[in-house]
Amino acid sequence: MPKADIVLKINFNLNRPDKTVIKTNAKREAISEILGAWLSCQIGQGKDNREPNRKDEYEIVIKLDLSDDTFFTDSDTGNKGLTCGLVGDVFNRLDQVTVANLS
Repeated sequence: MPKADIVLKINFNLNRPDKTVIKTNAKREAISEILGAWLSCQIGQGKDNREPNRKDEYEIVIKLDLSDDTFFTDSDTGNKGLTCGLVGDVFNRLDQVTVANLS
């Protein structure tokens, strides 16, 4: 299990994006910077040809190790492109997304 100083757990509702929730131990004002950095790290990763999982709600967990600014990502999307697209959508609508404390 990788070390994680900061965790963002995103529950993305495909049918009701307004119901998307981020649970995190990060400060609210840092979430935009963290997601922006994560998205930048995805550029150039190559195409993921796996068939995405078809579901109504997805969970994406982004972990950040601050000792070397390394990201680790777990998701149930089945496809890195879908994961990146969902995180990008959350990033673009961050002011509309519910943020809760990670418990």
